[in-house]
Amino acid sequence: MELNRDINVFGSAVMQHDGEMAELIRQYDWSKSPLGTPDTWPISLKTTLGLILHSAFPHFLFWGEELICFYNDAFLPSLGTNGKHPSIGKKGKEVWPEIWDFIGPLIHQVMKSGKPVQFNDQLVPFYRNGKIEDIYWTFCYSPAYGDDGNISGCFVTCTETTTKVQTIKKLTESEKRFQSLIREATVGIVVLTGEEMKVEIVNDAYGRLIGKTAEELLGRELFDVIPEVAYEFKPMLNNVRLTGEPVYLYHHPYTIKPGDKTIEGYLNVVYQPYREEDGSITGVMALCHDVTVQVASVKKAADTEQLLRSVVESAPFPIGVYTGKEMRILLANRSIMDVWGKGYDVIGKLYSDILPELSNQQIFQQLDGVYTQGIPFHARNQRVDLIVDEKLKIYYFNYSFTPLFDTDGNVFGVMNTAADVTDLNLAKQQVEQSEKNFRNMILQAPVAMCILLGPDHVIEVANQLIIELWGKPAEDIMHKPVFDALPDAREQGLEALLEKVYNEGESIHADEMPVSLLRFGKLETVYLNFVYDPYRDAEGNILGILAIAHDVTPQVMARHQIEDVVADRTKELAAANSSLEKSNEELAQFAYIASHDLQEPVRKVSVFTQMLESNLPALDERSQHYVDRIKLASSRMLALIRDVLSYSQLSGKADEPVNVDLNLVIRDIENDFELLMQQKHAKLEYHGLPTLSAIPLHMSQLFGNLISNALKFTRKQVEPIIIISSELADRNLLASRELSGESYHHITVNDNGIGFSEEDAEKIFNIFQRLNGKRDFEGTGIGLAMCRKIAQNHKGDIFATSKEGEGATFHILLPAQ
Repeated sequence: MELNRDINVFGSAVMQHDGEMAELIRQYDWSKSPLGTPDTWPISLKTTLGLILHSAFPHFLFWGEELICFYNDAFLPSLGTNGKHPSIGKKGKEVWPEIWDFIGPLIHQVMKSGKPVQFNDQLVPFYRNGKIEDIYWTFCYSPAYGDDGNISGCFVTCTETTTKVQTIKKLTESEKRFQSLIREATVGIVVLTGEEMKVEIVNDAYGRLIGKTAEELLGRELFDVIPEVAYEFKPMLNNVRLTGEPVYLYHHPYTIKPGDKTIEGYLNVVYQPYREEDGSITGVMALCHDVTVQVASVKKAADTEQLLRSVVESAPFPIGVYTGKEMRILLANRSIMDVWGKGYDVIGKLYSDILPELSNQQIFQQLDGVYTQGIPFHARNQRVDLIVDEKLKIYYFNYSFTPLFDTDGNVFGVMNTAADVTDLNLAKQQVEQSEKNFRNMILQAPVAMCILLGPDHVIEVANQLIIELWGKPAEDIMHKPVFDALPDAREQGLEALLEKVYNEGESIHADEMPVSLLRFGKLETVYLNFVYDPYRDAEGNILGILAIAHDVTPQVMARHQIEDVVADRTKELAAANSSLEKSNEELAQFAYIASHDLQEPVRKVSVFTQMLESNLPALDERSQHYVDRIKLASSRMLALIRDVLSYSQLSGKADEPVNVDLNLVIRDIENDFELLMQQKHAKLEYHGLPTLSAIPLHMSQLFGNLISNALKFTRKQVEPIIIISSELADRNLLASRELSGESYHHITVNDNGIGFSEEDAEKIFNIFQRLNGKRDFEGTGIGLAMCRKIAQNHKGDIFATSKEGEGATFHILLPAQ
């Protein structure tokens, strides 16, 4: 009977909660909420809230179309001092506006797809403590189902891992094991709600007992799945639900027939009432432990208490249960005994006898306060000295003492849960020592250095070199805002630089910056090379600025003297350049005007010649020859004028460059030359050409002229082949062409035409330069000159290689950036 009492009150304690958030939910005015009052809430919402509020880990729930917020006491420390608490009953978008763009789509995705989304150590900038902080979380967004089996909300399991990520990653696995405790428990667990015994919560272990998966069971009536045992178990479960009296079955035989197979065995089963926050019973929770092997081997199976002990024992974190005011150890799992350095013989003994070294560490008093007052106690990063292997060792724990209540509401014991954070705290101590070493390094550094803390840039650490640079006694400047200590440094641009580094976290470098300082009673201008770096704590938060300075005043003054000597010569050169530029501009304008004005007369000569030819009677052969010569000459003249006009326009103001895909440029040119290529049976191959910043028209002119030349200067009886390819240019090639950029595209246009002599490789790019007679090949001698002008205007270059009679290759170098 005493054993049954302990089990009963232990189970009841799990189902009750007097936490802060539970009280806020009860006090909140739900009359205006889209959810209605709690007595109208669906069972699923109440059930889920019951699980959340009883959890020692942070949980959050978004429920309904408005995504109304709920969370538990364990989540409160993560809120900081941002003034948002409490947020119970508010819409999610109102509670978390700073991160809603991130979490909002996740919530809707989970509620729409029914598939959970999990992130480990995810960076989520979070507003708390009056500012946006970089917070790391391990969280899982899971669908929360309503009474009708449809998704009614999003269940968030979250653990802040900021400190762990930035200091040590050892605690990650422990957090994951804790969150998966129920899901991966070897004991079958199922929660059934309502008279119809609908499966509300179930784990895989229970599903395996009856030959089903957890997904196949959720939301279904249990005895629709296993009707063969309904006559025996359904009345028993309904009695537990109606009376609130638990039922314990020991070595109970069962037979399940899923499909065409039969499962037989023995179970230890606990059926206990499943209660909501208000204490009302809405269902039954069943714990099922398969003891078939133990029964078959004639071993004495564990009783129901042992079943509960096995759940505690399997937990990956320390758990202990102490009863009575004297704190007698009722339960202790392997994890907590490993921490104590003890064996299983501690069960039944007094906590104070097992750990006497805690008598002067306030822990006994904390336990007594929880037992007497019924109020939980939580400690974080608490130092605890334990004797392990006969040696006193220092540990650090996050631990909780939770009161356990019996059915009458009286405290009968205390549950102790803990997490070993020794490594984390030792890491913090190492960081603090590193900070001390860093400050000493600054004081002893061979260059001028200081640390400025906070938004006012208070001088926290400064070595002797920077104090001498400032020219003031150390006692007049230390631990003051830098511009209070150095008012003479104000309004010289330094304020903006410091603010940028402190607020944006970006380093700033400056060379030879002039700064006027009142040094040793005299106003002087010094020139400084300096670096401002953000100074951060172990979590990456910006605390201030690390400043490093070097006085380069002597070097700057010497260079100024040299610059004064050069200045006069520079003015003379600038005047000459200005005159030359003006002359070039006038020449380009003249070429444009001349070419433009000549087009109309030449066009009229061509038109009138055609009109004369059509109006005259049949011409004799000699007259017709003269007319043909006039037409040919005027056509060549018109082409020449147009090419000169195009060439002159290259020197004018160009369009803004845009991203140009050369593959598309070549494709358009290929379409323009389609008829000519068909006549000559020519092939054009190109692939892998880059996209670069250029003027589209100029790229069309550049590659159009090169392809036109390749189709023009062909060999007889040889079908033209033109191949265009690209690669990144090597540094030797760039150096040979006197190009200083970091990265260039090397684009080649290769043909199998008549080629040219190597001695003419540069000559062909001169304007009006022709290597072949007008009778053999048409042209004005301007096309390649335009190609070079376009390449140079794009800060690139072009050159050609060839062997006469073996084709030619044109090499184009254009910046990759």
